Amino acid sequence: MREKFLELAEEELQAVLEQARHFEPKAIAKLSEYCYPKVFGYIYYRVNDHSDAEDLTGEVCLRMVQSIRQQKGSFKGWIYRVASNVVTDFYRRRAVRQVVDPAADSVEDIVDDTDETGHLLNQAQLKEGLSHLTDEQREVIILKFIEGYETEEIARMLEKSNEAVRALQFRALTTLKKILQKEKR
Repeated sequence: MREKFLELAEEELQAVLEQARHFEPKAIAKLSEYCYPKVFGYIYYRVNDHSDAEDLTGEVCLRMVQSIRQQKGSFKGWIYRVASNVVTDFYRRRAVRQVVDPAADSVEDIVDDTDETGHLLNQAQLKEGLSHLTDEQREVIILKFIEGYETEEIARMLEKSNEAVRALQFRALTTLKKILQKEKR
């Protein structure tokens, strides 16, 4: 069962942002509660490790607080750019691109008494497929299908045209389809 995440209407988000820019503790907490699950999901599908994703999401929240006063434009676009930069820094520090290993799921995921075997398999296949995409393609797929953003929102976040986002999505889905068809053989 999926947890319920804090959702904020655009007007409410803007009000919370304004308060957070003045370092109001409740506003910063609310903004963090709003961002954390979205950013975690985005990062998790890029690093493929729960612990690393938690650490990096915490780093994104810290950077958000440190630079909230300078934030301009779309907050969602800004926070995903911060997350993307944190992931890039993570891989630079490791100096080695992580290869997805579907068997490297946590023990809690593997030893699950519920009937989620198919879900875990699909998740592992998705992670494997995502590892074969370019960074831009992976980002579009995660934002569109995992985070649930509309094409127009993704275009604003990535500062690209709607057509460019659709083209990235098309190429990514074509690549994923080929990869998944090879795995079925």
